[in-house]
Amino acid sequence: APMALIVTKQRGGGDVEMAEEPTICLARLIQNENEITVDSLPYLDREYDDPKLKDRVDRMVEEEMGRFAPRDYLGSLPPAPPVSVRKGGALWKEFERLEADADSKMEGGFDLARYEPSAPSGAAAQKPGAWGDAVKQAETALEHTAVRTGNAELLGLYGVNAWRAHNIGLEDVNGVHRRRLAVEKAKVTEINRKRQHLQLGQAAKLQRLEDRYVTSVHKNRRIEGQCIALEKEIEALEKAAGK
Repeated sequence: APMALIVTKQRGGGDVEMAEEPTICLARLIQNENEITVDSLPYLDREYDDPKLKDRVDRMVEEEMGRFAPRDYLGSLPPAPPVSVRKGGALWKEFERLEADADSKMEGGFDLARYEPSAPSGAAAQKPGAWGDAVKQAETALEHTAVRTGNAELLGLYGVNAWRAHNIGLEDVNGVHRRRLAVEKAKVTEINRKRQHLQLGQAAKLQRLEDRYVTSVHKNRRIEGQCIALEKEIEALEKAAGK
Protein backbone atom coordinates (compact mmCIF):
# COMPACT_ATOMS: atom_id res chain seq x y z
CA ALA A 1 0.00 0.00 0.00
CA PRO A 2 1.27 3.52 -0.68
CA MET A 3 2.63 5.52 2.23
CA ALA A 4 1.24 8.92 3.13
CA LEU A 5 3.19 11.53 5.05
CA ILE A 6 1.20 12.82 8.02
CA VAL A 7 2.30 16.20 9.39
CA THR A 8 1.08 17.44 12.76
CA LYS A 9 1.93 20.59 14.68
CA GLN A 10 2.07 21.03 18.41
CA ARG A 11 -0.20 23.77 19.63
CA GLY A 12 1.67 26.86 20.64
CA GLY A 13 4.58 26.06 18.35
CA GLY A 14 7.13 23.33 18.71
CA ASP A 15 8.72 20.80 16.40
CA VAL A 16 7.01 19.32 13.39
CA GLU A 17 5.99 15.71 13.92
CA MET A 18 6.19 13.35 10.94
CA ALA A 19 4.75 9.89 10.58
CA GLU A 20 4.07 7.49 7.75
CA GLU A 21 1.03 5.29 7.51
CA PRO A 22 -0.51 3.20 4.70
CA THR A 23 -3.30 5.11 3.02
CA ILE A 24 -4.84 5.85 -0.36
CA CYS A 25 -3.52 8.99 -2.01
CA LEU A 26 -6.66 11.03 -2.63
CA ALA A 27 -4.83 13.53 -4.80
CA ARG A 28 -3.54 10.74 -7.05
CA LEU A 29 -7.03 9.23 -7.34
CA ILE A 30 -8.54 12.59 -8.29
CA GLN A 31 -5.80 13.20 -10.82
CA ASN A 32 -6.12 9.75 -12.42
CA GLU A 33 -9.91 9.71 -12.54
CA ASN A 34 -10.47 13.25 -13.80
CA GLU A 35 -7.20 13.89 -15.67
CA ILE A 36 -6.51 17.08 -13.72
CA THR A 37 -3.50 18.34 -11.86
CA VAL A 38 -3.99 18.83 -8.15
CA ASP A 39 -2.60 22.26 -7.35
CA SER A 40 -0.53 23.07 -4.29
CA LEU A 41 -0.47 26.12 -2.06
CA PRO A 42 3.14 27.28 -2.38
CA TYR A 43 2.39 30.70 -0.92
CA LEU A 44 0.86 29.21 2.24
CA ASP A 45 2.45 25.80 2.79
CA ARG A 46 5.75 26.43 4.56
CA GLU A 47 6.28 22.94 6.00
CA TYR A 48 8.60 22.09 3.13
CA ASP A 49 11.05 24.70 4.43
CA ASP A 50 11.77 22.43 7.38
CA PRO A 51 15.03 20.52 6.59
CA LYS A 52 13.84 17.26 8.18
CA LEU A 53 10.53 17.29 6.33
CA LYS A 54 12.23 18.32 3.08
CA ASP A 55 14.63 15.38 3.31
CA ARG A 56 11.75 12.97 4.03
CA VAL A 57 9.65 14.30 1.14
CA ASP A 58 12.58 14.20 -1.29
CA ARG A 59 13.29 10.56 -0.42
CA MET A 60 9.61 9.67 -0.87
CA VAL A 61 9.53 11.43 -4.24
CA GLU A 62 12.65 9.57 -5.40
CA GLU A 63 11.13 6.27 -4.27
CA GLU A 64 7.89 6.99 -6.14
CA MET A 65 9.81 8.02 -9.26
CA GLY A 66 11.59 4.66 -9.15
CA ARG A 67 8.22 2.87 -9.26
CA PHE A 68 6.62 5.23 -11.76
CA ALA A 69 5.76 3.70 -15.13
CA PRO A 70 4.66 6.28 -17.72
CA ARG A 71 1.74 5.42 -19.90
CA ASP A 72 2.24 4.65 -23.58
CA TYR A 73 1.67 8.08 -25.12
CA LEU A 74 1.89 6.59 -28.63
CA GLY A 75 -0.69 3.88 -27.98
CA SER A 76 -3.57 5.96 -29.33
CA LEU A 77 -1.77 6.78 -32.59
CA PRO A 78 -2.03 4.60 -35.71
CA PRO A 79 1.01 2.46 -36.52
CA ALA A 80 3.69 3.92 -38.74
CA PRO A 81 3.25 3.03 -42.43
CA PRO A 82 5.73 0.54 -43.82
CA VAL A 83 8.68 1.97 -45.72
CA SER A 84 9.14 0.61 -49.22
CA VAL A 85 12.83 0.49 -50.13
CA ARG A 86 14.27 -1.35 -53.10
CA LYS A 87 16.45 -4.16 -51.86
CA GLY A 88 20.08 -3.73 -52.82
CA GLY A 89 19.74 -0.01 -53.55
CA ALA A 90 21.75 2.82 -52.01
CA LEU A 91 19.08 3.59 -49.41
CA TRP A 92 18.82 -0.10 -48.49
CA LYS A 93 22.59 -0.28 -47.98
CA GLU A 94 22.52 2.88 -45.89
CA PHE A 95 19.80 1.43 -43.65
CA GLU A 96 21.87 -1.71 -43.24
CA ARG A 97 24.90 0.39 -42.34
CA LEU A 98 22.90 2.30 -39.72
CA GLU A 99 21.55 -0.94 -38.26
CA ALA A 100 25.09 -2.30 -38.06
CA ASP A 101 26.20 0.97 -36.41
CA ALA A 102 29.03 1.30 -38.92
CA ASP A 103 31.11 4.32 -39.72
CA SER A 104 29.04 7.44 -40.38
CA LYS A 105 30.79 8.02 -43.69
CA MET A 106 29.42 6.45 -46.84
CA GLU A 107 31.28 3.32 -47.82
CA GLY A 108 33.95 4.27 -50.32
CA GLY A 109 32.92 7.92 -50.30
CA PHE A 110 32.22 9.84 -53.51
CA ASP A 111 33.77 8.60 -56.73
CA LEU A 112 36.00 11.43 -58.00
CA ALA A 113 37.87 9.35 -60.57
CA ARG A 114 35.61 10.64 -63.34
CA TYR A 115 36.94 14.16 -62.73
CA GLU A 116 40.61 13.15 -62.98
CA PRO A 117 41.82 13.12 -66.62
CA SER A 118 44.41 10.52 -67.54
CA ALA A 119 45.98 9.44 -70.85
CA PRO A 120 45.72 5.82 -71.89
CA SER A 121 48.90 3.82 -71.49
CA GLY A 122 50.23 0.52 -72.67
CA ALA A 123 48.19 -1.33 -75.25
CA ALA A 124 45.28 1.11 -74.76
CA ALA A 125 47.48 3.91 -76.15
CA GLN A 126 47.24 2.27 -79.59
CA LYS A 127 43.42 2.33 -79.60
CA PRO A 128 41.62 5.40 -80.95
CA GLY A 129 38.58 4.61 -78.78
CA ALA A 130 40.67 4.83 -75.61
CA TRP A 131 41.88 8.27 -76.64
CA GLY A 132 38.31 9.32 -77.39
CA ASP A 133 37.29 8.24 -73.85
CA ALA A 134 40.27 10.14 -72.43
CA VAL A 135 39.21 13.28 -74.29
CA LYS A 136 35.66 12.96 -72.93
CA GLN A 137 37.03 12.47 -69.43
CA ALA A 138 39.22 15.55 -69.85
CA GLU A 139 36.22 17.57 -71.07
CA THR A 140 34.25 16.37 -68.02
CA ALA A 141 37.09 17.42 -65.70
CA LEU A 142 37.33 20.78 -67.45
CA GLU A 143 33.60 21.37 -67.09
CA HIS A 144 33.72 20.36 -63.43
CA THR A 145 36.58 22.80 -62.81
CA ALA A 146 34.73 25.56 -64.71
CA VAL A 147 31.61 25.01 -62.59
CA ARG A 148 33.63 25.14 -59.37
CA THR A 149 35.38 28.31 -60.56
CA GLY A 150 32.06 29.91 -61.47
CA ASN A 151 30.60 29.02 -58.08
CA ALA A 152 33.62 30.50 -56.32
CA GLU A 153 33.27 33.74 -58.34
CA LEU A 154 29.54 33.95 -57.58
CA LEU A 155 30.25 33.37 -53.90
CA GLY A 156 32.84 36.16 -53.95
CA LEU A 157 30.41 38.56 -55.64
CA TYR A 158 27.15 37.80 -53.84
CA GLY A 159 28.07 35.54 -50.92
CA VAL A 160 28.62 38.30 -48.38
CA ASN A 161 25.33 40.04 -49.15
CA ALA A 162 23.50 36.71 -49.26
CA TRP A 163 24.76 35.79 -45.81
CA ARG A 164 23.91 39.26 -44.51
CA ALA A 165 20.37 38.91 -45.84
CA HIS A 166 20.14 35.45 -44.30
CA ASN A 167 21.36 36.77 -40.94
CA ILE A 168 18.85 39.62 -41.08
CA GLY A 169 16.11 37.07 -41.67
CA LEU A 170 17.31 35.02 -38.70
CA GLU A 171 17.34 38.15 -36.54
CA ASP A 172 13.76 38.89 -37.56
CA VAL A 173 12.71 35.35 -36.66
CA ASN A 174 14.59 35.64 -33.38
CA GLY A 175 12.79 38.90 -32.64
CA VAL A 176 9.41 37.28 -33.27
CA HIS A 177 10.21 34.42 -30.89
CA ARG A 178 11.57 36.82 -28.28
CA ARG A 179 8.32 38.79 -28.35
CA ARG A 180 6.29 35.59 -28.09
CA LEU A 181 8.47 34.48 -25.17
CA ALA A 182 7.94 37.82 -23.43
CA VAL A 183 4.16 37.46 -23.85
CA GLU A 184 4.20 33.93 -22.41
CA LYS A 185 6.37 35.02 -19.49
CA ALA A 186 3.96 37.85 -18.79
CA LYS A 187 1.08 35.35 -18.78
CA VAL A 188 2.96 33.10 -16.35
CA THR A 189 3.70 36.05 -14.09
CA GLU A 190 0.04 37.10 -14.14
CA ILE A 191 -1.08 33.55 -13.29
CA ASN A 192 1.36 33.38 -10.38
CA ARG A 193 0.20 36.80 -9.19
CA LYS A 194 -3.44 35.67 -9.26
CA ARG A 195 -2.56 32.45 -7.44
CA GLN A 196 -0.70 34.39 -4.77
CA HIS A 197 -3.58 36.85 -4.33
CA LEU A 198 -6.12 34.02 -4.13
CA GLN A 199 -4.11 31.93 -1.69
CA LEU A 200 -3.16 34.81 0.58
CA GLY A 201 -6.78 36.00 0.50
CA GLN A 202 -7.91 32.60 1.82
CA ALA A 203 -5.07 32.26 4.32
CA ALA A 204 -7.16 33.37 7.31
CA LYS A 205 -9.99 30.99 6.42
CA LEU A 206 -7.60 28.09 5.91
CA GLN A 207 -5.94 28.85 9.25
CA ARG A 208 -9.32 28.82 11.02
CA LEU A 209 -10.18 25.50 9.39
CA GLU A 210 -6.80 24.07 10.34
CA ASP A 211 -7.28 25.20 13.94
CA ARG A 212 -10.72 23.61 13.99
CA TYR A 213 -9.27 20.41 12.60
CA VAL A 214 -6.47 20.30 15.19
CA THR A 215 -8.97 21.07 17.98
CA SER A 216 -11.32 18.36 16.74
CA VAL A 217 -8.49 15.82 16.56
CA HIS A 218 -7.42 16.57 20.13
CA LYS A 219 -11.02 16.51 21.31
CA ASN A 220 -11.64 13.17 19.64
CA ARG A 221 -8.50 11.77 21.24
CA ARG A 222 -9.62 12.96 24.67
CA ILE A 223 -13.08 11.46 24.13
CA GLU A 224 -11.50 8.23 22.92
CA GLY A 225 -9.31 8.11 26.03
CA GLN A 226 -12.28 8.74 28.30
CA CYS A 227 -14.26 6.02 26.51
CA ILE A 228 -11.42 3.55 27.03
CA ALA A 229 -11.26 4.52 30.71
CA LEU A 230 -15.05 4.08 31.08
CA GLU A 231 -14.90 0.68 29.36
CA LYS A 232 -12.21 -0.44 31.78
CA GLU A 233 -14.23 0.89 34.72
CA ILE A 234 -17.35 -0.91 33.54
CA GLU A 235 -15.36 -4.10 33.02
CA ALA A 236 -14.00 -3.79 36.58
CA LEU A 237 -17.49 -3.22 38.01
CA GLU A 238 -18.87 -6.21 36.10
CA LYS A 239 -16.08 -8.38 37.47
CA ALA A 240 -16.74 -7.10 41.00
CA ALA A 241 -20.51 -7.72 40.66
CA GLY A 242 -19.85 -11.21 39.35
CA LYS A 243 -17.88 -12.13 42.43
